[in-house]
Amino acid sequence: MKRTHLFLVLLLSSLSSWAQSEEAAISLGEASVTGAKVVSKVDGLAVYPTEAQKQASTNGYSLLQKLSLPNLRVDPVQHTVTAADNRGGVVVKINGIQASVQELLMLDPQLVSKIEYVDKPGLRYDSGTAYVIHIVTRRRDGGYAIGTDLSACATSLQGSCTVFGKGWLGKSEVSASYGFSGSRSEGALSSQTADYTLADGTVYTLRRNDTESLSQSRQHDVRVAYNWADSTAFVFQAALSGSLGSRPHDDRLTAVADGTRRYLTTNRDSSRWRTPVVDLYLFRQLTPRQSVTANAVGTYIATQSGHYDNESTAYRYNVDGQTASLLSEAVYENQLDAFVLSAGLNFRYKHTRNEYGGDAASLSRMVQNDLYAFGEIKGVYKGLRYVLGTGYKRLHYRQNRHHYDFHSFRPKLTLACRLTPALQVDYSFQMQDRASRIAMTSEAVIRTNSMETTVGNPDLKPGHDLEHTLRLSRHTSRWQTSAQVYFKQCLKPNMALYERTDDNQFRYTQTN
Repeated sequence: MKRTHLFLVLLLSSLSSWAQSEEAAISLGEASVTGAKVVSKVDGLAVYPTEAQKQASTNGYSLLQKLSLPNLRVDPVQHTVTAADNRGGVVVKINGIQASVQELLMLDPQLVSKIEYVDKPGLRYDSGTAYVIHIVTRRRDGGYAIGTDLSACATSLQGSCTVFGKGWLGKSEVSASYGFSGSRSEGALSSQTADYTLADGTVYTLRRNDTESLSQSRQHDVRVAYNWADSTAFVFQAALSGSLGSRPHDDRLTAVADGTRRYLTTNRDSSRWRTPVVDLYLFRQLTPRQSVTANAVGTYIATQSGHYDNESTAYRYNVDGQTASLLSEAVYENQLDAFVLSAGLNFRYKHTRNEYGGDAASLSRMVQNDLYAFGEIKGVYKGLRYVLGTGYKRLHYRQNRHHYDFHSFRPKLTLACRLTPALQVDYSFQMQDRASRIAMTSEAVIRTNSMETTVGNPDLKPGHDLEHTLRLSRHTSRWQTSAQVYFKQCLKPNMALYERTDDNQFRYTQTN
């Protein structure tokens, strides 16, 4: 099945108010040139914050908000950086290392040298990454810093508290943080009218109106990290973090009416989870032009959840889930005379065990491992800046008796040409695969309500997306505007499939 979408955005509202138009000295290797504090690159922008912006900021989130980067929504209270255009996720790094919430809270804006904004991420990143923010900072030789970040909502019981400390001694840096967040809300109500066409052709209508609701959650987060850096030639970091949380209540009382009768139903959900993570990072500058980066992350996730509802008949189930995963990568980069060469290898392994009890009793064991290799070149030819590369992935999947091997290629091309000092046109093309959520590939059969059931499809395979983007943008010291044409074609995507059984139950699943 093929589906094609065409989007024309005549003025993509990236009108960002940049502060003062002062000039900044930019260091490029051994040369030093003078240019505007916003510099266009083939894959995005290099932004040099002003001293006024740094002094007015208290942490990394506060600084990013003041820069008004295109298509990014920064919430310094909720501690989130998201894509305003919903293209995908946002990866934030500090000195090459993916940054946690705690690291961004501990960031000293005065130490920031520049921020690289990438809106066309390279093949190193997975297909779900739409933007990459790389914050480059200077390093202290000694001293320490301690602080706290508190936030609270004035209209509901919701807030968070983070306490952190960081110390420097020579080439070593040690940091630790603890955070707690919690919320309690009542009165979030919804209404639904559902028409079901039965097997005999009649229409059965159900109206569901919430009358009461209660939601509670709390979470503890701890992180400890050690970083050792020998100038910019060698960097090693080891981090241990963990989360412990629970949602004891996610309850609703609903009035249900079908035209002949009216009754109240109860819906109760609860869950708790714990997640330890080990993260190791290594960077080595082999020669002035060559470098190697390696990263390994091990994660264990344990969750327990329960569900109960009594619409028409009582229905209850619980889930005991365990997931162990390993993500490792190695990236080589060589700055040749004609272009910059990047090549890498990425290996992922994930083992998931979900045991369902009660009315949804089943046991699902899922193993996924994929090997991904890529090569990419980036350079300038007669004023035309380009990025060209391809990646190859082999995915092995096994769940109980279901299994398959999935092979895919990921070519990518980006071209950018400057028409005037402020006007640039660029074009990008890429092919990438899209995988379904684990919940839709499980063998479990879960009742949604008295008429609807969700059925997993363990034979569901990833699909392919072909994307073309043509963009015209104008950047000045204060403003940036852009217009773009975006074309996307989905090959064998995961689509919703609804089936009606002989006993008038409606089953929702997904298929290619």
